Amino acid sequence: MTDNILIFRTSIEKRREIKKIEKLFTQYPQIHVWNVDFEDWEKILRIECQGITPTDISDALSTIDIYATELE
Repeated sequence: MTDNILIFRTSIEKRREIKKIEKLFTQYPQIHVWNVDFEDWEKILRIECQGITPTDISDALSTIDIYATELE
């Protein structure tokens, strides 16, 4: 099965928030690869995953006070 690629605009402001995301995403084996583009003003989060929805990811991120909106 191939990975889905999900792309989000986020509220990430500081690089130290990456550690919080990393800790959170270790709880989700469905997330295989992810990264944040700090060069983009929208701080784009790109996720390669299987079996997890954009809503699941947005909800999980909101628990650590990071807000994400899927880009289509």
